[in-house]
Amino acid sequence: MSNTTTQKRGPITCHVLDSARGIPGKNIEVLLECQQNSVDKEWITISKTKTNEDGRCSDLVSPDYRIQLIKSEEDCKAIYRITFFTTPYFKSFGEESFYPFVQVVFQIKDPTQHYHVPLLIAPFSYTTYRGS
Repeated sequence: MSNTTTQKRGPITCHVLDSARGIPGKNIEVLLECQQNSVDKEWITISKTKTNEDGRCSDLVSPDYRIQLIKSEEDCKAIYRITFFTTPYFKSFGEESFYPFVQVVFQIKDPTQHYHVPLLIAPFSYTTYRGS
């Protein structure tokens, strides 16, 4: 039997995996910000949420959220920053981590695409990439 209901996702999503334990990074606070303009490069908060039981942020932005590109001298793009507050997560296992938080800054040039930012974490390392 197939599931005919599909949940529409927002244009920006993220996922945290604890690579040291092989489990989802659940209950990690996540902050999404965007540069307001190309001149003063001030960051504005878009959303603040926590990862779910599967380490995902299903509500980082709503499905109808629209990415706004900013024209600069070089090109037209939007700059976003996701901050993952990892210290409380590692403390819940009685561990310290080298990185008190992880910030991933990325640019968007095509607002019609989906942008998925996975984060693999361990107490003394992290890796990120553009997912699908």
